[in-house]
Amino acid sequence: MPVWLDVLLNLLGYAGFVAIATRGPSARAGSDDERLCGNKD
Repeated sequence: MPVWLDVLLNLLGYAGFVAIATRGPSARAGSDDERLCGNKD
């Protein structure tokens, strides 16, 4: 595999990871249990 292709694949993988991580729910959204069962105070 050419070096430039290896570097390109590494950069695409890193960009995909960053994109998924930044689009995830924020910590303020509550836990999974609260989302499934409703917010019980």
